[in-house]
Amino acid sequence: TEMQVAQPVRAVKTLHSHSMFAVAQKKYVHIYDNAGVEVHVLKDCREQTHLDFLPYHYLLVSAGDPGDLHYRDISTGQAVSSVKTRLGPCRSLRQNPQNGVMHMGHSSGLVTMWTPTVKEPVVRLLGHNGHVTSVAIHNNYMMSSGADGFWKVWDLRKYEPVHTFKAHGHTVADADFSMTGLLAVAFGPRVHIYKDVTLPGASKRPYMTEQYSGKLIDSVRFRPYEDVLGVGHSGGFGGIIVPGAGVANFDSYEANPFESRTQRREREVRKLLEKLQPDSIMLDPSSIGSIEPGVAKEYEAQREKEKQEQEKLKVKKTKKKMRGKNKVGNREKRKKLKEGVEQRAKAKARIDGEDDDGGSSDDEEDDDAAEEGAEAVREPAPGEGGGGGPPPP
Repeated sequence: TEMQVAQPVRAVKTLHSHSMFAVAQKKYVHIYDNAGVEVHVLKDCREQTHLDFLPYHYLLVSAGDPGDLHYRDISTGQAVSSVKTRLGPCRSLRQNPQNGVMHMGHSSGLVTMWTPTVKEPVVRLLGHNGHVTSVAIHNNYMMSSGADGFWKVWDLRKYEPVHTFKAHGHTVADADFSMTGLLAVAFGPRVHIYKDVTLPGASKRPYMTEQYSGKLIDSVRFRPYEDVLGVGHSGGFGGIIVPGAGVANFDSYEANPFESRTQRREREVRKLLEKLQPDSIMLDPSSIGSIEPGVAKEYEAQREKEKQEQEKLKVKKTKKKMRGKNKVGNREKRKKLKEGVEQRAKAKARIDGEDDDGGSSDDEEDDDAAEEGAEAVREPAPGEGGGGGPPPP
């Protein structure tokens, strides 16, 4: 599609698919479809010079001469965040694909990092003496170049420079990392491509060089999954074959170059359903889902305290667990057993009582007989009295 907008075009960015793209024109940001029809105009984004798109969050990010950073959700059309940086015009803007943090270069030499939920930069990095001309990110490393003629490779884990290079003749206009870690640096009419530049012992000699005589290079970008580098210069557009720049094995669920129209629609629906929220953008994405130990301890202590209070207030109700014991047969059985126990107890008590009565009468008879015998012994027989007394009358 070729179209004439009759205005200066400062930046162009493809959105979630090739059917829509955003264009930063003289005054506003316009969104077009693949037929060149204007779909929407973002009038709150004025004088924007840089555009970027977060594919997993469906956020269009823009910045420009006023120094404001705008986030807009293109799936709903709502503005997510608008931040006044108060650091001057934006000279470069690039996202970190790992965590979605935006890296912004300013005229003062600062490189700041932004998230949509924080109104202040999460990181401030003074990298150069002049304004920052370009920024590129690959894994845990960032490349930045300045108007002072130097470009540096930074370790984002320590925020310290790993290498410092000097540009020749011109300042670096643009730079880009490939999927395999190759770095393309454009300055003046030259393009230098470096290999393993993030390693500590990397060579300062370029892996490849290309020169466009009589032209000034403005931008460079690697094509995903292909060994091709696109170069935009004052005379038009060019391409360079760079062996080893792309990853040959692609994921068809992530990026399928042979997808049909139906597959594209299904992919768009799936990505909309799996869209990440803006508050998931942070410097350390591995902290998502983790729990702070202090907060966890306080929560557990509070839960234990509430549990104890509830147990004190709770009245325990004894449950009558019959479990089939109230059936008719079981009730009659228990009744008969109870009657049998009572009958046996009565019979035992009666037998014990009779034994006690019989034993007492025999004892009494034995006692009476013994007493009679004793009396017979004590009384003498007639005529045998001692002392010769007269007989009783």
